[in-house]
Amino acid sequence: MDLLSRMMQKLRDDFSIRSLVRIVLFLAAVFLLQNTWSFLTGIVRLLWHAVRPFFWGFVIAYILHRPINYLENHKISRKVAIPLIYLVLFGIFVWLIYSMVPMLVSRFSDFINTMINSVRWLRDTIVTSYTGPGGSWISNMIDSSLEALTDVKALFPSVSTIIPNFVSGMLNALILGLISTIISIFMSFEWDQIRYHTIVFSLRISRRFHRCLFAVNEDLTDYLGSMIILMGIRFVEYSLVYLLIGHPDWLILGLATAISLIIPYVGPTSVNTVGILSALQLPTFNVVLLIALIVILAQIDEYVITPMVHSHNLKLSPMWILFSIFASSTLFGVGGFIIAIPMYLIIRTVIRMYLEMDAEEMLKPQKEETA
Repeated sequence: MDLLSRMMQKLRDDFSIRSLVRIVLFLAAVFLLQNTWSFLTGIVRLLWHAVRPFFWGFVIAYILHRPINYLENHKISRKVAIPLIYLVLFGIFVWLIYSMVPMLVSRFSDFINTMINSVRWLRDTIVTSYTGPGGSWISNMIDSSLEALTDVKALFPSVSTIIPNFVSGMLNALILGLISTIISIFMSFEWDQIRYHTIVFSLRISRRFHRCLFAVNEDLTDYLGSMIILMGIRFVEYSLVYLLIGHPDWLILGLATAISLIIPYVGPTSVNTVGILSALQLPTFNVVLLIALIVILAQIDEYVITPMVHSHNLKLSPMWILFSIFASSTLFGVGGFIIAIPMYLIIRTVIRMYLEMDAEEMLKPQKEETA
C-alpha cells in the first residue's frame, strides 16, 4: 500500500494543466494525421512529380561533375568538356538502343526456353536419383518454378495487348529523361555556383551540418566512381567467362552481372544462379568449368579487386549491407534496392562525423589546459 500511495502522490505532484494540454495536442495531431494521410500523400506525390526532373537532373550533374573536373584539370575548357561528355554518353545510349537492345529482346525468349529446359533436366535428375526425405517437396518447388517461367514465356504471344501501355510508359520516361538531361546540362555549367551556395547555406545552418554534408558528398562520390569501375570490370570478366564455356546468352549474363552490383551480394548471387541453371544443357565439363570460374572470380573480386577500387572509407560490412537492402526494399519497394547502399552510406557517415565532432568537443578543454 505504501508503494501505491507513493505512486499516486507522485502522479498528483507531476500532473498539471500544461501536461494535460500537451497530451491532448499530441493525440489530436495523431488523429489529424491518421485522417488526412491519403490527402497528404497525394500532395507529396504531386510535389514529387513537379520536382523530379530537377532531382534527376541534379543527380546526373552530380555524377558527371568529377569527369568534367578531370577534363578541366587537363586544360580542356568547361564549355568544351560538358558537350563532349554528353555527346559521348548520347553515343553510348544510341549504340545500346540500336545494337544491343534488339539482340537482347530477340534472345530473351530463347533464354527463357533454355531456363525451362535446364530446370526440367534438374527435376528429372532429382526424381530419378534422389529418394531421400523431402524429395516430393523439392519436386513440387521445381514444378512451381517451371510454371513461373512458362507464365513469363506466355507473355510474348500476347505482347500486342500491352503495347499501348508500354509505348505510353516509354514515351513518358523519354520525356522525363530529356527534360532531366537538359536541366543537368545547365546545372553542370553552373556547378561552381551551386557548390558555393550549398556551402553558404550549410554554414548558416551549423558547422556540424556543413562538415557532415561534405563528408557525405565525398563518400558518395567515391562510391559512385568505384561502382562504375567495378561494373565495367565485372562486365568484361563474366562476359568472357560465359563466352569461354560456350553459353549462347553470354552478353545478357555479362550485362546482368554488371548491373546486379547495384544490389551487393544478393544481385550477383542471383545472376550467377541463373547463369549456372541456364548452362545445364551444355556439356558437363563446361558446367563444371563455369562453376569453378565463378567461385574463383568471386574470391578475386571480393578480396582483391573490390578493396583496390574502393577507398578506405568505403569498407562495407556484409551484415549491414544485407540489413540495409532488406529494410530499404521493405520501406520503398523495388526502388529501395537501388537506394539502399547510398542511404546506408549517408546514415553511417553522418553518425561517424557527429561522433568525431563530439569527441573533438570533449577533448578541446584538455588541449586548452595543456596549451
